[in-house]
Amino acid sequence: MARAAPAAGPNGSPDTRPNIILLIADDLGWGDLGSYGHPVFRTPNLDRMAAEGQRWTNFYVSSPICSPSRGAMLTGRVETRSGLYGALNSVQVEGDPYGFPDREATVASVLGDAGYATALFGKWHLGDAPRAYPTRHGFDSWWGMPMSNDAYFTGIPGGVSIEELRQRFAKGESPKELFALYYRQAVTAFRDPKNAYWNSPLISSERIVVNGKTDYRDQVVEQPVDQPGYNKRLTDRVVDFIGGKHDKPYLAWVGYEKPHLPHMPAPEFVGSSKGGPVGDAIAELDHSVGRVMEAVRRSPDAKRTLVVFVSDNGPWILYEELVGSAGMLRDGKASTYEGGARVPALFWWPGTIRPAVVDGIGATYDLLPTFAALAKARLPDAVLDGVDLGKTLREQAPSPRQVMPYFYRGRLQAWREGEWKVNFYDVTGRKPEESLQVRMAKPTLYNLGRDPGEKFDKAASEPAILQRLQQDAQAFERSITKAAPEFDRVTIERGMAGRGGN
Repeated sequence: MARAAPAAGPNGSPDTRPNIILLIADDLGWGDLGSYGHPVFRTPNLDRMAAEGQRWTNFYVSSPICSPSRGAMLTGRVETRSGLYGALNSVQVEGDPYGFPDREATVASVLGDAGYATALFGKWHLGDAPRAYPTRHGFDSWWGMPMSNDAYFTGIPGGVSIEELRQRFAKGESPKELFALYYRQAVTAFRDPKNAYWNSPLISSERIVVNGKTDYRDQVVEQPVDQPGYNKRLTDRVVDFIGGKHDKPYLAWVGYEKPHLPHMPAPEFVGSSKGGPVGDAIAELDHSVGRVMEAVRRSPDAKRTLVVFVSDNGPWILYEELVGSAGMLRDGKASTYEGGARVPALFWWPGTIRPAVVDGIGATYDLLPTFAALAKARLPDAVLDGVDLGKTLREQAPSPRQVMPYFYRGRLQAWREGEWKVNFYDVTGRKPEESLQVRMAKPTLYNLGRDPGEKFDKAASEPAILQRLQQDAQAFERSITKAAPEFDRVTIERGMAGRGGN
């Protein structure tokens, strides 16, 4: 297919700003890729991407759970500034009439204002009401699922649906007992998944301009989505987009459903991995990334295309052997120990990014300012927590990020400076029903350079370092004007609780 001539850049010269493709895995652990040391899972395409680009070993999400993590990727802001968090609901729940707030700018709106085409493929998880769709928040188009692939749970035969559980909570039943009921059903469903257990919609949405006015074309393509065939269809759309005709640079945001539970890979991947169902899911994820990368390599724009691969949080260890691994790191999803918040991160840009392993600190907050600088876009008029990683990517300069705040449910639960990390809460993803913990009487202190697994508490032997980190964390928290939790609005109004899910 013939391509149009390159569009004019911001100053009228040929537009050489890069295309940007962001690939986001769902619940992929720090240790789940071959390049990060997994002994069983085979990820040749992602390992090639790591070998040809930068592999970051200390890259973080803002919160170890899906919706606030993705919210920070979009806004470059900690969750308590944006309101993209919940104290009661850790994620955006189904059927919420609110969702992503209009007041927040996104990386899509920032790049769109700078002349980029913007498309989202796959998972959103920041609201399933039309007013919250990605097309209302900077994306030209969206094709995918609004939530995780375990959302809209209808229950196993003889079981109870998510909606009924919420109604029973509203009538006063114990949330701990209701969660235990949900968990028992979920384990059964995840061990032998059937497509009909999850009534997830597949949505297509476009933003269009008619007679100078913005309008939207929204369609439910199917419900429930055919999960075994979904990943291939998603990849087909991404590949077609990359190979299509572009008269301006683009942002392609790709939210994979894998390896989130339930694992329902395409038939050709069933039994393909020695790692069991999660290994099969990761094998299909890797295959999809390989197809995307091959489409980029075939493109005449390959040398001006940045591809970034990250995960949204660590592995969902509540479900034990059904999920992946955080490697040597402690704990997993829903925990602010390293296994929940530190994720694999790969940056690939031929001719610009030289192969390297980066041990400096980076975070998904940093994607918006980094992408904006590359796009020569104006930053939003808001307090940002992200920093531009451009010099590290292009020149292998030290990362400008020196500190990392760890948030969960709107609380600053841990704080890192250099190699040192202080934990204020003992949070484990193995007991999410106890996730509203009390602050520890004595914080713990770890040197992550020597002890990435957070095994050896140095609080007693390093009191000066502990005090400094505590003071800096408190100062950071005091500097934030805290927004109300968006994910709890409908719960508070209706007197109903979400599952506090994933």
